[in-house]
Amino acid sequence: MDRSYYHSRADQPFLDDTFGQLLDKAAVRWPDREAYVFRPGGRRVTFTELKVQVDELAAGLLALGTQRGDRIGWIVDNRLEWVLMYFAVAKVGAISVPLENMFDWNSEVAIYMLNKVKVKTLVLQESDEDDAYSKNPLQSLIEIAPELETCQPGQLKNTKLPFLETVIAISDRKYSGCYMFTDVQQMGGEEEHRRLDVLQTELSAKDPGFLFCTSGSTGMPKFVQHSTYALVNSCGEFFRMTGIDKQPKCLFPSAAESGFWDVHQPIVFGNTMVFPSAGKATVTDLLSTIQEERCGAVAALLFIKQFHELLHHPQLKDYDLSSLEMIHVGGNVVHESLIHLSTQLLPNVKILNLYAMTEVVCVSTVTPDMSLEAASTTVGKIFPEIEVKLVDGSGDTVPLGQDGEVWVKGYSVFQGYCGDEDTNRSIMSADGWCNTGDIGRLGEDGLLTIVGRSKDVILKDDENVYPVLLERIFHEICDKVKIVKAIGVPHESLVEEICICMVLKDGETATEGEMREMALNVGVSTVAWFQFELQLWSFRKYHWPLLPLEIQ
Repeated sequence: MDRSYYHSRADQPFLDDTFGQLLDKAAVRWPDREAYVFRPGGRRVTFTELKVQVDELAAGLLALGTQRGDRIGWIVDNRLEWVLMYFAVAKVGAISVPLENMFDWNSEVAIYMLNKVKVKTLVLQESDEDDAYSKNPLQSLIEIAPELETCQPGQLKNTKLPFLETVIAISDRKYSGCYMFTDVQQMGGEEEHRRLDVLQTELSAKDPGFLFCTSGSTGMPKFVQHSTYALVNSCGEFFRMTGIDKQPKCLFPSAAESGFWDVHQPIVFGNTMVFPSAGKATVTDLLSTIQEERCGAVAALLFIKQFHELLHHPQLKDYDLSSLEMIHVGGNVVHESLIHLSTQLLPNVKILNLYAMTEVVCVSTVTPDMSLEAASTTVGKIFPEIEVKLVDGSGDTVPLGQDGEVWVKGYSVFQGYCGDEDTNRSIMSADGWCNTGDIGRLGEDGLLTIVGRSKDVILKDDENVYPVLLERIFHEICDKVKIVKAIGVPHESLVEEICICMVLKDGETATEGEMREMALNVGVSTVAWFQFELQLWSFRKYHWPLLPLEIQ
């Protein structure tokens, strides 16, 4: 092997079961074992209980008129209802659209996203000040579609949301235009349960099953289409390669919609998934849950900022973490210094850095048998049956050890962006290769290293921040600006921090107060105010969240 191309065979057949089939088998195989634990509400559910509740909800969805291929979305925090939706929608052959709370951004984005994928049914929770969301999803939708307070359930007619017909509320309060979640669970009769059983023999694991939201190169949300086959087998290989499949209890540290590819793992391996919080967990949530639930692995993605905060937590040594054997870290390139620090503070815990993206699920992972040097400088071993090649600007595969753009091909590659054919053609080749946009290096040992991004993107923690959007906003809100440039500067825990550089129009001046107000308008709460002469443009890699630059 002298070129940067890698492919290996799997040592066992891949699963070809749907979510529904896997759940049914899990309930038979591990009936009384706990499948999920939701610590915020104290809810614990066994595999038998899970199957019963999923079947009830699925039958209720059929009773509402749900058809195969319908798009069903939900905005629900880490609670049992999220998991029930994930499996019930799959069981009826509809397409799952799990969403983060887009109303936390603004109503225009929410309308765009719901219309983009033609969501027909939407499940929303009524949140309060103790929940994970800053804006109440159900109330936010009513502001867009006030008809929900007067129309009949399932009869929504709103010009802004022409595809949305049915809203299901998780709430103690009843709304005229909404079905109640608990009522839907009781709507299915014998006929719906019979149809549900028949569907389990007709559905295929390779059917389109999911639309997951991700940011595109323009910064606008895109929806990635995947099948059960891709999720089950890609994540299954990750669990097997790392040994997480043997862990009785695994901790899920993120919001469920951001770690969607791991939520289903209990029905594959029979382990218990523990949710420590309603959203992304705090370090205290993580540590107390590991100690009290005796979790052996942080199995879903622990973002780098969480990992950094965990290692620097002042009471880290006060917790009993003797059950913990491995932590799955990712969302971006893990700084080498963090890996070395973890070996000092958590010497018995393996850090598993996973290279993945929404479009291709899992590509490579660090495994427990790898050396510290390999684990801290690479993203590990490429998954079986996944082809990876590194190419130059002409599309030719580069020699081993040279940097090239990472392209991926295989069973886990997505089925395309929903409604974005032009983008599909730009990222996918006719023969099935997907351009990740990352720059990598492949060693003779087959280990992959990610060295950067080919696109102009600021990689802040687990977020892709697009400079063009920030620059556009600053131009719109400040008519004094002549030139504005958003860049990323190195940061130990966030990977990169955002820095805004400005050149004002001739004759214009700006005060620190103006800059602070402008920063708050784009969601930046901290401002470091400095004025530089033109020759000091390089600013020596300062780590400030916002750096207004006034040229004297």
